[in-house]
Amino acid sequence: MPKDHNRSHTPTDRIIQGYVKWWTMHLKRAPIPSSSPQEPIRQVPSWSPNSNEPTAMTRTIITIVIGLLAAQSALQARSPQMSAERKAQIELGRRLFYEADLSINGTMSCATCHEQRRAFADGNQVHPGALDDPGKRNVPGLANIGAFKNLTWAHNRLSGLAEQSLMPMRGTDPVEMGMNGHEAEIGKRLGQNECYQKLFLRAFPKEKGSIHIGTVSRALESFQKTFISYDSLYDRVSKKNLPLPTKEARAGEKLFFGAAKCNTCHSAPLFSDDDFHDVQPKNPEPENRIQDYGLSDVTGNLKDKNFFRTPSLRNAALTAPYWHDGSAKTLADAIRKHDLKINLTLNHQEIDDLIAFIDVLSDTTFVNNPEYAKPAKECPY
Repeated sequence: MPKDHNRSHTPTDRIIQGYVKWWTMHLKRAPIPSSSPQEPIRQVPSWSPNSNEPTAMTRTIITIVIGLLAAQSALQARSPQMSAERKAQIELGRRLFYEADLSINGTMSCATCHEQRRAFADGNQVHPGALDDPGKRNVPGLANIGAFKNLTWAHNRLSGLAEQSLMPMRGTDPVEMGMNGHEAEIGKRLGQNECYQKLFLRAFPKEKGSIHIGTVSRALESFQKTFISYDSLYDRVSKKNLPLPTKEARAGEKLFFGAAKCNTCHSAPLFSDDDFHDVQPKNPEPENRIQDYGLSDVTGNLKDKNFFRTPSLRNAALTAPYWHDGSAKTLADAIRKHDLKINLTLNHQEIDDLIAFIDVLSDTTFVNNPEYAKPAKECPY
């Protein structure tokens, strides 16, 4: 598959991401803790790619990697030379995330499709654009989006979240916010608002507060990088090396990291390998919708046909429906829909257990964090 374009990172980013990559590679091979609270944790002498024997090491690695990812965000925010500007960019990005004037007719903002209470998905199969053009893909959640290199269902050539934010604003396949060819209108609209004048000046002092689609996209990137979600029930019990509270969730965890091999693609701590795969049914039921060949539509390589990015399972219980086209209404539907031999052998109870495990990946702190909510109308300055 074609390689992604390089993205710029600070030295701190590169060091932490190197550790995360190393630990995650080992985590894919690591077994899990005992699924029974009465059963002592069994240790194994060494890891083996073919071993499903439980060990406490998986939880330990997950906790370490989560700590590294959280540290990355904290260190970025506290960078002495950037802290004032970064804070202003985040504040501006938050206001812009809820700004409907970023759409052609003032009817759609980023938050129209990315609702915080749904972990920044929207609950629809697909979402029509501002001019009622039909949607193409299901709206993905945005938890930990700053930790991903592949930022959409099927695009591996985006330099970062700033460039990605241009896709809904300027995109034509499909038309979402409808601003292609009308980019200058964004600066005109926002420039008439005294509060935005102050916010852009604080966020981009070197550019003298210039308001244009470029500074808008950079502010949106800064805000979205704060979408950190590592406080689920699973995270909390992992940090304390405790078992999950229900037998179904414990059984689901054992299946997930063991026989079902879900972690092959949905690898912790993101519960996504941030890569593209073809796991669609070979003969899907035809739908009267936009034809979508996934990654190959970007790369032009037929080998990439029907490849889509692995979605994160963090907060997945809140982001129904599922699949890149929203065709799976429930988690059970999504599990069954994978064209994988192991999925075809899962019985009803095993699927229920996997869903019980996915449920404990929900982070209520994330979906209720006031720092992500729509800001007050009053200007902070």
